[in-house]
Amino acid sequence: MSTAPASHGPDSASRAIAPAARSWFDAEDSPARRELDTCIHCGLCLTACPTYRTLKIEPDSPRGRIYLMRGLADGRIAPSDALIEHLDNCLDCRACETVCPAGVPYSRMLEAARGQLNRRALRFSPLRALGEWALKTLFPERERMHFAADLLRLGQRGPIAALMRSPAVRRMLPPFAVQGYDMTPPILPRAERALERVASDLPPGARMESSPHGLAFHPAGRARARVAFFTSCVMEVMFPRANHEAVRLLVLAGCEVAVPGDQTCCGALHAHAGLRSCAKALARRNASAFAASGCDFIVTDSAGCGAALRECGHLLHDDEAAAAAADLARKVRDVSEVLADVGLPEPAAKLRAPADPARPLRVAYHDPCHLAHGQGVRTPPRALLRRLPGVELTDLPNSDWCCGSAGVYSLTHPGMADAQLAGKLDAIAQTHADVVVVSNPGCLLHMARGAKARGMTTRMAHLVDVLGAAYPAGAGATGPAREPAAAPGASPPPTATARGPAAS
Repeated sequence: MSTAPASHGPDSASRAIAPAARSWFDAEDSPARRELDTCIHCGLCLTACPTYRTLKIEPDSPRGRIYLMRGLADGRIAPSDALIEHLDNCLDCRACETVCPAGVPYSRMLEAARGQLNRRALRFSPLRALGEWALKTLFPERERMHFAADLLRLGQRGPIAALMRSPAVRRMLPPFAVQGYDMTPPILPRAERALERVASDLPPGARMESSPHGLAFHPAGRARARVAFFTSCVMEVMFPRANHEAVRLLVLAGCEVAVPGDQTCCGALHAHAGLRSCAKALARRNASAFAASGCDFIVTDSAGCGAALRECGHLLHDDEAAAAAADLARKVRDVSEVLADVGLPEPAAKLRAPADPARPLRVAYHDPCHLAHGQGVRTPPRALLRRLPGVELTDLPNSDWCCGSAGVYSLTHPGMADAQLAGKLDAIAQTHADVVVVSNPGCLLHMARGAKARGMTTRMAHLVDVLGAAYPAGAGATGPAREPAAAPGASPPPTATARGPAAS
């Protein structure tokens, strides 16, 4: 875990360095001065911040980090290892933004500061170079992501899997590699990951069309809304069945769903890592890809992706693609928002607890940081779950506290990430839930790994997996019903007591 000595004050992170004569930030994409000055030092952000709650030191709070960024902007300090560590410790969960009375855009300032530090102050390390190579080379290209997933799939079976389970091999590998392997869900064959698989599960009368520009899914009757679906590079390879269910449910709700073939990674991980030029390049590609869709909304089932896409307008505010980026950002919606607004039909199946079909399925809802804090979406997922027959929705204590995943943070800062995970799992244990709904891939991976390590029977599932069990694809569809995919180490999917329309 990255920690700092408790004796550090807000500006001691760079006392060893002589103050600069002018702002340390250069003119390229620096934090806006007016935003840095928005903070009123009230301290309401302190107890909302996961790193401050853990470390109890000011430089590891939002207020302390803003003080450090102001110091760089004023030229009073210059980067030091300690300063970089304090800024790097932040999970960028944005909980501070929710409680801030002054509306400080903390995440925007942090990512801009990280961009400056990444370009000009960070020292070379092999692991950092490997991570940046993956972000720049693999994530933007869907074919490369699928190839990487194919390789991971090979490593999950046969002699390679046996080798990876060997204690001797695991001792030789760096901890992040072991943890990354353990948290990766079972990878499906490439053909089963394809979104075209949804065609056989569409409601009667609905259809799929394929063109050089992508896919289009048409409802049986007149479309109630026209949406474009953002597939997400991680969801597409690690949780493809969640994507399938999201599209199927949108069509069931009466949406026409376009899936542009030219879309790419949302750039969230790049922005968090300070790779600002890469994040902007990806935002331009997505703005262009979705501009021609003519959709009412752009729908995503990944909280982190949705938050990043909603920031495209700001990210490219002074770019030639500013108008298209702003239009994209304005249209972005979480899948729960669209399903709740457009409306699903009456559920066709009643859900029951997997261990005891005589009792209801007990469900708790975890608020992903970038859905609750980043996008302000809290009510629609809960409203959808409350409609499901056989579901008992229970409150999860501190449901909007960060689980510690934060993109790749759980791999780069495992100690701090596990400290947050421990609190989240303790809260889940209090609910005695059968299923915890987690609508973000990083949270799913991190929380499922932690639950498995604890021996918990609670399953982590995406919202659309639980909804899909109440709207089984087999009822009148042209293909057999498929069970939603389970997260690694999870129990079987929720049990539905019916596979056809429920009796009135």
